[in-house]
Amino acid sequence: MDRFLRPGLGRRGFLAGLGATLAAPRFLRAQVPANPDVVVIGAGAAGLGAAGTLMERGFEVVSVEAAGRIGGRAHTDMATFGVPFDTGAHWLHIGARNPFVAHGREHGFDVYRAPDNYRVFDGGREVDDDGMDAFWNAWDATYGAIGVQGDRGNDISAAEAAAGVEGPWAATAAFGVGPWSMGKDLEDFSVVDWWSGADGADWYCREGFGALVAHWGGGVPVSLDTEATRIDWSGDGVAVETGRGAIRARAAIVTVSTGVLASGAIGFTPALPAGKRESFEKVSMGLYNHIALQFSEDVFGMGPDGYLLFRMGDDREGFGVLTNAGGHGLAYCDVGGSWARELERETPEARIDYAMGELRAMLGSGIDGVFVKGAVTSWGRDPLTLGSYASAEPGASAMRSVLREPVGDRVFFAGEACHRDMWATVAGARLSGEETARVVAGVLDRASAP
Repeated sequence: MDRFLRPGLGRRGFLAGLGATLAAPRFLRAQVPANPDVVVIGAGAAGLGAAGTLMERGFEVVSVEAAGRIGGRAHTDMATFGVPFDTGAHWLHIGARNPFVAHGREHGFDVYRAPDNYRVFDGGREVDDDGMDAFWNAWDATYGAIGVQGDRGNDISAAEAAAGVEGPWAATAAFGVGPWSMGKDLEDFSVVDWWSGADGADWYCREGFGALVAHWGGGVPVSLDTEATRIDWSGDGVAVETGRGAIRARAAIVTVSTGVLASGAIGFTPALPAGKRESFEKVSMGLYNHIALQFSEDVFGMGPDGYLLFRMGDDREGFGVLTNAGGHGLAYCDVGGSWARELERETPEARIDYAMGELRAMLGSGIDGVFVKGAVTSWGRDPLTLGSYASAEPGASAMRSVLREPVGDRVFFAGEACHRDMWATVAGARLSGEETARVVAGVLDRASAP
């Protein structure tokens, strides 16, 4: 989530400054035992991490996934453009703590630190040094105002914290800190929750982050196309109803998004405690979508992995661009928050035309001659996610700890939304799954002890 922190500045450092060899992934369609020790619901990074950890400890595990693939919100599509296109997660956040960086290095993937190279436009004109200073000053002021309130524990919205930031670049800074990073407008997330997030250098994987996740998790047997619809935890263990029949186990680990949990797509018998249900709603999903454009040459002139921004108005309509991602000729024109939700109502063609129009105004009509094709994502309309990643709403930062709590020592929860400080990241999801699995293993071992 901190990929758009001003270059060279960590979150707390900023506030202090104010004062492979690539094997094809193996999607193992598991045979489903009738009575495993644990059933893991979801085969994104959290579910794969949980299942793998339990299997290493000798437990019998069934992992079920509603989709026809593993990886969840980390998926690399090779078919659309003929080059790696990460339809969801693309940044390997917090590289020093991100286990996927080490996995990539060990298995021949090209993982590398993300460069910090920006171009910024005001209308059709690229800003000069003075303009860049004005842009970064607004960015710094927004970060600083939010950080001060978060550090003080004032659980207000980022919009309230940054209300005093004004000027021609204020809306662009609000976009960068909010929709471009959090997938939410400033009004919609807690500064205390924001402050709890870890920061650090970001990395990329040239073959695609989704490909890296699929390689790491490909050895975990998963029953694909198997949707869990209800968890009965009224007895000593659990009974999980799926489209392929019921699975009885000693415990369940639920790794689906808070959006899916809040929707009621998975029922619980008996009903979960009120506080638990509230945590699904208050640690709510933001929305972050790609409008991906392919060009036959580098129209942005920054080499691989640059960033392009433009001055936005108070209508909040705009996007940030990751240019020439991985050197593959793809531009990720990324929208977030309320504008992303509005654009999801439009056709893919309309969204592509919108992005091309904005780029044309900055770079000239010559880009039309080297434009190849475009594609869009719609994570808010995906019934298996209902959003992109989660953050606490204003006044609800304490709900993350409630979200992590198990129910009856039988139903456990993991995922990016559950990690203490690496939330909103694939690495956080994996670490949450692995940590939860260790907790479950301890509970089951104690229950089995003579």
